[in-house]
Amino acid sequence: MKLDLRRGCSIAVAVRSLDRVVETYTEALGLGPFTREEHTLERTMLAGRPSPARVRIATAPLGPCEMELIEVTGGRPPHAEFLETHGEGMNHLNLDKRTHEGYLDTLSTLYHRGIEPFWGYPFGSFSYVESPDFAGVTFEVMVGSGHAGKLGHNHLGLVVADTDRTIDFYSKTMGLGPFRTGEYPMTRAYYRDDRIEARFKASFCDLGESRLRLFEVLEGETPFGEQLSRHGEGMHHLCLPVERLDDALADLEAAGIAARWRSEELRVAQLDAVSVGGMRFAISDAPAP
Repeated sequence: MKLDLRRGCSIAVAVRSLDRVVETYTEALGLGPFTREEHTLERTMLAGRPSPARVRIATAPLGPCEMELIEVTGGRPPHAEFLETHGEGMNHLNLDKRTHEGYLDTLSTLYHRGIEPFWGYPFGSFSYVESPDFAGVTFEVMVGSGHAGKLGHNHLGLVVADTDRTIDFYSKTMGLGPFRTGEYPMTRAYYRDDRIEARFKASFCDLGESRLRLFEVLEGETPFGEQLSRHGEGMHHLCLPVERLDDALADLEAAGIAARWRSEELRVAQLDAVSVGGMRFAISDAPAP
């Protein structure tokens, strides 16, 4: 499958209240501006059957973005616990503030909202933060760095069990890459109330100028509603841009990957492709919003 990364990707989050989450992301994390739109989806299929729905979507630019694959090679950081508890999959969304002033200002804003870091080097380079107000998303707030040939300002972080196997699948089947890989020790990192040692293998690939998209289901049965009822709010999928949706779906079907949900109105199809790496993928040939 051939990607068109000139149009960038989008990271989708399933939310219960679009307005509440947009307000939090804007005021607490400095994201935005968001544009809102509502869609009536009549030509939509779920698992091979018609599934009309109505959704509200809010979209904000993320800037240059990457995918990061994290494999723990030593110690017990939160990623090791995530793998044991949830399996492979989306772990966090990184927001690179690019300057120490921007980084510290964001941490200060979060602190006054009662949100404190639980992992990282909070007084140095990066911090993981989580809150019920974040719609189930764990954010990594960071000040810019150049590790692993880093190109993007932000990234979507996945925890994987086997980096080489995941890269092979993502490269050959999904058209992602090339990946840039490095090994990184963590010395006396902060995790909850402890200081810990850990080591990671981290691999990055470019996703282009990307967007954050929040989905609120107003009516109907959709994969977003399924996630909300089973697991609550949180990151749902990474949508990759393709030149022609039908051609890309044919290529994927030949590789044994089917479309589970498809909307002609949104020109998007969500895929059954979580067996390696744990990522939910979608593909789209719609113009960037």
